Amino acid sequence: QDKGLAMGYDVNEFLNYSPIHAIRYTVFVPYVLDRLLIIWKTFANQSELERDTFVHDVFPNGFLWGTSTGSFSVEGGWAEDGKGESIWDRFGHQNHVHMNQTANVACDSYHKTDYDVYLLRGLQSKLYKFSISWARIFPTGIRDSFSLQGVNYYNKLINSLLDSNIEPMVTLFHWDLPQALQDLGGWQNESIIDIFANYADFCFATFGDRVKLWITFHEPWVISYAGYGTGQHPPGIADPGVASFKVAHSIIKAHAKAWHVYDDKYRSQQRGKVGIVLNSDWAEPKTPTSSEDVKAAERYMQFMLGWFAHPIFVNGDYPDILKSQIQQKNQQCVSAAILLPSFSEEEKSLVKGTADFFGLSHYTSRLISTAANDMVPWGLRRLLKFISQEYTGTGIPIYIAGNGVPTNDGGDSDIFFYYSLTAIKLDAVDVQTYIARSLIDGFEGPMGYSQLFGLHHVNFEDGNRQRTPKESAYFFSNVIEKNGFPSEFERDMYFYGTFRDDFTWGVSTSAYQIEGGWNADGKGPSVWDNFTHIPGNIKNNETGDIACDSYNKLAADLYMLKALRVKSYRFSLSWPRIFPSGRNDSINKQGVDYYKRLINGLTAKNITPMVTLHHWDLPQALQDIGGWENDVLIELFDSFADFCFQTFGDKVKFWITFNEPIDNPGYAPYKITHTLLKAHARVYHTYDRKYRASQKGVISLSLNTEWVEPKSPDDPRDVEAADRYLQFALGWFAHPIFKNGDYPEVMKWRVGNRSELQNLPSFRLPVFTVEEREYIRGTADVFCINTYSTKIVTHKTTRLKPFSYEYDQELSEEVDASWPTSAVSGMRAVAWGLRRLLNWIKEEYGNPPIYITENGVGTQSKSDVDDTSRIFYYKTYIDEALKGIGVICSNGSMMMKDFHCHGLQAEKTLESYKTFTLLSSAKCQMVNHAAVY
Repeated sequence: QDKGLAMGYDVNEFLNYSPIHAIRYTVFVPYVLDRLLIIWKTFANQSELERDTFVHDVFPNGFLWGTSTGSFSVEGGWAEDGKGESIWDRFGHQNHVHMNQTANVACDSYHKTDYDVYLLRGLQSKLYKFSISWARIFPTGIRDSFSLQGVNYYNKLINSLLDSNIEPMVTLFHWDLPQALQDLGGWQNESIIDIFANYADFCFATFGDRVKLWITFHEPWVISYAGYGTGQHPPGIADPGVASFKVAHSIIKAHAKAWHVYDDKYRSQQRGKVGIVLNSDWAEPKTPTSSEDVKAAERYMQFMLGWFAHPIFVNGDYPDILKSQIQQKNQQCVSAAILLPSFSEEEKSLVKGTADFFGLSHYTSRLISTAANDMVPWGLRRLLKFISQEYTGTGIPIYIAGNGVPTNDGGDSDIFFYYSLTAIKLDAVDVQTYIARSLIDGFEGPMGYSQLFGLHHVNFEDGNRQRTPKESAYFFSNVIEKNGFPSEFERDMYFYGTFRDDFTWGVSTSAYQIEGGWNADGKGPSVWDNFTHIPGNIKNNETGDIACDSYNKLAADLYMLKALRVKSYRFSLSWPRIFPSGRNDSINKQGVDYYKRLINGLTAKNITPMVTLHHWDLPQALQDIGGWENDVLIELFDSFADFCFQTFGDKVKFWITFNEPIDNPGYAPYKITHTLLKAHARVYHTYDRKYRASQKGVISLSLNTEWVEPKSPDDPRDVEAADRYLQFALGWFAHPIFKNGDYPEVMKWRVGNRSELQNLPSFRLPVFTVEEREYIRGTADVFCINTYSTKIVTHKTTRLKPFSYEYDQELSEEVDASWPTSAVSGMRAVAWGLRRLLNWIKEEYGNPPIYITENGVGTQSKSDVDDTSRIFYYKTYIDEALKGIGVICSNGSMMMKDFHCHGLQAEKTLESYKTFTLLSSAKCQMVNHAAVY
C-alpha cells in the first residue's frame, strides 16, 4: 500500500475502498473482454524462458530516450519569488507526510537548473519531462496573479535544455493544484475547467515557440483515486463513490478543452503535440481457465486504464463495463451510492480524439483472482500490445512517460525498458519514447523522502543537495548511447581458412628490452637505465645494460628475421641513443648509423621496417626537467621525430609515435596523457605537412588493452564496468584521436563527479580547448593495437582517496582459474577475447584499418626450447583474428591488416626476464609459425 502511495498504481486500493468491488460479475461486455482475451491467449502458452528471454536488439532510429521529474517533487522554493501555496505544500505543513517531511526545499532544483541540465547531458538524454508548478506561475491559480519570476525560471530551464540539444516535454498539471483553487472546491468545482484551459493557453503562448511536446495531466487516475477517493493524497477527501468520479469527469473535460485550445490557436504555427499520461498496471487472470478470474482482470483494466483512455481514445464516453457495474450497484441500494457523471453528446464529441499521443506510465503487473493479487514484472509488453489494439492502432504513437522502481536507502534502482523493445520488435507496437522515472531522487508524496526513484542520489541531509550518479544512471546512459541492446557475438568452433594475400605478418621488439649497449658509443642514459640501476626496483636487480646485445648482433637478428619469413619488423628507436640529451644539439652519429644499418638490412631482405619513435625509454636528461609532465617535451619530441623522418623516412613508410602511452614507469596521471596526446598530434601534423607527400608513409600510435567480460552479464553494473574498463584503457587515447578530439564521455563524467565529491576546485582530468580537439582529432592513419589477454571485471565502489586512475574506474579485475596461465601474473591465454576486442574496435571507431602490433605469451626464462604452450597460444589467437575477418564481418569486412607477434628475442619486464621469444636457439615454434605464413 505504501508503494502505491508513491507510485500511484494500485487499483485494488480503489476497488477495495469502494462498493464497486462487491459487484463481481453482474454485467458481461464481450467486446473489450475479447480484446483482452486475445492478448492473454497470445501469451498463454509462452514458457517462462521465452517470456523472460532478454532481447538483444536496438530501438528504431529516432527513438526518444529521456527522464522525468515533477515540480513539487524536486523544485523546492515553495514560497520564493511570489510562488503561491499548492495543495502539496499545505498537505506537508499539516504533517500528513512520512516523518513530517515537506517539499519546502526538496532537491532545490529551483536554484539548480544548470546542475540538473548538466546531469541530463551526462545521461545523454534526448528528452526531459518536467512539470510546471501552476502556483509558481499563477500564485492564486488565475492569470491575474501572474508571476514573472516563475515564468523566468521555466524560460531558463527550457532554454538550457534546448542549448544542450535536449527536447523539453512539459506537463501542465502534475498533482500540485494551487491551494487558492482548492479552497473554491478544486476539481469538484466545474469552473476549474475554464480556469485550467486559461492556464494552459498562457503556457502555450509563453513557451510554445520552444516546447513541442505537451502533457495536460500526469496520471489523473492518481489525482481522482488518492486525492478524492481514499484521501491519502491532498486534498485528503475520502469519497470514493462520488468525489472520485466527479473529479475524473472534470479532468477529462479540462484535458479536452486544453487540447482544443492548442489545436485551434497554436498548432498551425507551433507544430507541437498535446497528450495525456495515464498510469496503468497490466492485469493477468491468475487462473486463465477461471471465468471469474478472467472477468476480475477485465474489471481491473477498465477501472484503471479504461476510465480515462476510453473517453479520449475510443468514443468520448466511459467503458460500458464501468457504467454497467455502477448502474447495477445503484439498483441494489435504496439511494444511489455511486454517482458517475455522464457526458452529453456534444461533450463526447469534444472529448473523443483529444490526444496526439498515448502517454503511459507503468510500474508493475499483477496476477488477478477473486481472492488475491500477486505482482509480476513482465506485463509491459502485453500492456503495450493491448493499448495498441484497443486505443491507438497505427495512427497514435505510444510514449512510455514513466517507468522505474523505488529504493528506500538512496541505493540503486532498476528500469525495465527492455520489455518495450519486445513489443516494438516482436509485436509491431508503435512505441516512440521511453522516459525513466526519475532524473533525481525527490519528494514522493505521502512517503516523503523514504522512497527514492532517482537515477541520481540526492543527499537530503546536505544543504547543498549534492547529486551523485547511481549505477543505473551509467547503465541508462550506455543504453541511450547504443539505442538499446546490440547483439552479442557467440564464440565459434575453430575456424579454418586463410588470410588475404596482402596480409602482413611480423614480429616486434623494443630498444631497451633487447639492444643493451646502454652507454656504448655516446648513448645517453634513459629513464629505464636509471630505474633498473636502483637496487630493488627489478627482481634479482637485473638490468637491461646488455639485454640481448642486439646493438652488437645486428647480423644475427636480420638472419633470424629472414629465416622466419616475416614481412614486417616492428622495432623502436632509442631516443637517448640518437639524442643523448634528448635535444637535437646532441646528435650521436654512431646511434644514427646503427639504425640506418638495421633499416637498410631489413629493406634488403624485403622486410618492411615499422618504426616506433618512443617505447617508454625517455632520455633521463628530459625526465630531470619533469618528463612528460612538462609541456616543453611536446616541442622536443617533435624535434626528435622531425629528425627521424628526415633521416630515415626514405626507407621507413610506417611510423608509430608512441607504444602503449598508458604504460609509463611509476604512474600515469591524466596530465601526462594530456601531454602525450598533444605531442602525438604535433608529430603527426609535422609528418603530414613536411614529409607525407614525398615519403608516402603512414603514421599512428600503438594503443593497448585487454578484452574484458562482465562477471555477471545480466547485471547492468558489471556490463557497465566492462565498458568503463575499455573506455579508460583504450578510449582514453583512441576517443580523442579516432572520434572527436576529446576523452570518452563516461571518463569525463566519472572523473568529474569524483573530483566534485573530492571537493577539488577543478576536475583532475584536463580539458582540451576547441582548437586542441580539432588538432588532435583524426591524427592516425590506421588503428594499432597491442593485446595479450582477457579479464573479468565487476563493479566495485572504490574510495575517493588517494586520488587514483585505478579507483576512478570503480571496478575490480580477476581471471577465471580455468584459463591457461603464463609467466606473467594475470596474463592468461584467452583467445576468444581477441575476436571480441577487434569487433568492439570496429564498431566503436568506425571500422578503421587495424594493425595488431603486439600479441604473445610469456614463459619462464629457463623453459625448454620446445615451447608447445606458445604454439597453442598463437594458433588460437591467430584463428580468432581470422574469425574477425572471415566470420564476424562476412557482410562488412573487418579491415585488419597486420599481425605482429611479440617478440623476436627474450625481453625484459618489471618481473625480470620472461621470454616472448619467437626465435632463440631455433625453437620448434619457428617451423609452425613459418608454416602459418
